[in-house]
Amino acid sequence: MLRSFFTRIVKRFRGCDRGRRIPPFNRDRGTVRPRLESLEDRCLPSVTTTVPAFSDIPAIVAYPDLLLSTQPKGSPAILFVGDSINFDYRYGLGAPVWSTFMDPLDAADYGIPGQTTQSLLYQISLGQLVGVNPLVVVLDIGGNNLLQGNTSEDTAAGVLADVAAIHQALPQTPVLVLGVLPGMQSPTDPYRLAGAKTDALVSQMLAGDPHATFVNIGSVFLQPDGTISNSIMYDYLHPTALGYLNMTSALLPALQQALFPGSAPATPAPPPFSPPAPLPSSPPVTIVSG
Repeated sequence: MLRSFFTRIVKRFRGCDRGRRIPPFNRDRGTVRPRLESLEDRCLPSVTTTVPAFSDIPAIVAYPDLLLSTQPKGSPAILFVGDSINFDYRYGLGAPVWSTFMDPLDAADYGIPGQTTQSLLYQISLGQLVGVNPLVVVLDIGGNNLLQGNTSEDTAAGVLADVAAIHQALPQTPVLVLGVLPGMQSPTDPYRLAGAKTDALVSQMLAGDPHATFVNIGSVFLQPDGTISNSIMYDYLHPTALGYLNMTSALLPALQQALFPGSAPATPAPPPFSPPAPLPSSPPVTIVSG
């Protein structure tokens, strides 16, 4: 069912002449060097909304930011930016799912493990989005901010700052803003609660933005009682291959709407795959930011 749904999207996408894009993409956007401006009344300046100095970013994030910004970019149709959730989609456990479903859609992945809202601002400030012309950007960010102790309010403000920076670089490109994926095994874990609060704030802040859509796909990682199986998230934070398959089933309809605004889904959205029982118990897992 998922493959049939995906095939419909590929056929629609391939019918779109990349040189003569269908509305609303038939515009000359040019290239705009990103810079941060005021976010009006939607959020206030904070550490999460400020482009940091290179010395203020952990080397494990800062150096990949620099390296990635110097690589040939091309002009992908779908561009993923953010943290390890997006990075692992293409380069980690999600790679088989990515190659099956995202490669044919001409997707590129600029995610970096450990990325926070402020380090993503640094990545964009290096010109990462200059010279590319995607049809849609998929943003996943904020989880690491919560893990390092930022409040939900500051994290949400940082997400909005990232959206603003993307808009400045790609003024007409729609942005799909993913909610913070649920983490930790218990529904009452402080991280899970902080993520839900962050999502609520981001959803409110994005109201009225014609080029950004909040997409909450977190439910596809949860069991009926709200817990998470380690067959879906191996460390209760990062998806397994099965988790990425669930993520794809939830993301494809949103991508279709972004690529073809107003179109009816070719088929009903495929249901998420029910997770099997948790794997046999294993030694405690240490959660590492990333």
